[in-house]
Amino acid sequence: MADARVLDYKDTVLRSSDLDILRGPCYLNDQIIGFYFQYLASSFDCDDILLVPPSLSFWLTHTQDLDNQSVAPMDFCSKKVIIFSVNDNEDFGRGDDGSHWSLLVYDRSMNAFVHHDSMEGANNLHAVKLYEAVKPFVGRAAVASAKPKSSSSSAGNHNNNKKKEPAANNSMPSAASTAPPAFIESSSTPQQMNGYDCGLYVIAIARIICQRHTSNSKKKAENWFPALQKHVNASVELTLRDEVMKLIEDLRISD
Repeated sequence: MADARVLDYKDTVLRSSDLDILRGPCYLNDQIIGFYFQYLASSFDCDDILLVPPSLSFWLTHTQDLDNQSVAPMDFCSKKVIIFSVNDNEDFGRGDDGSHWSLLVYDRSMNAFVHHDSMEGANNLHAVKLYEAVKPFVGRAAVASAKPKSSSSSAGNHNNNKKKEPAANNSMPSAASTAPPAFIESSSTPQQMNGYDCGLYVIAIARIICQRHTSNSKKKAENWFPALQKHVNASVELTLRDEVMKLIEDLRISD
């Protein structure tokens, strides 16, 4: 059977072609990343965290004149952590295109978006575009705002709100509810060793952030950078594909 359905999980359907991609060596597609985001959301079951599906992150990036009515169902203002995938696809008509993934994380305690890119900032401009699109809607002030102002700010001037990356062992600073969130390009993001495993770093980093945020440890008040540096490295390229494949097989058996 051509491209048979392999797994129906939440809102995601995985097919045999998706598993072929996962076996690699291939660039991960929206379906696999979206599946894993939904798995993380179910595993940690925390109302404070929102993992935005790749298709929705793409839509937010490329939709002109976003307003509160269209963004309200995502309930950004109630979340402490919002995790977006970033893709370098520029063609709105082809949502499955692109060749590089990175991760953009909004942390309310920092009042900042942190960009994790496993290829030396290759997706910086795309991350800034998504940041500019969603930043009017994440703070308390967004509730009263009818619509973001016409986008005069761009990748060229986002430095006005740019902060330095927090020290790895420092607690998150308190957020000023009225201040616009900053954009931080993380310099401590582990770097991929090849040209196609960026998606593995995206899901590995997303998992670390979810684990840190839901931890009962005293270290929960710290940012996730120490755990990221400790647990995410080039080994994800050797092990994570098989790990996700096993997860899919286990879910198929239990379905």
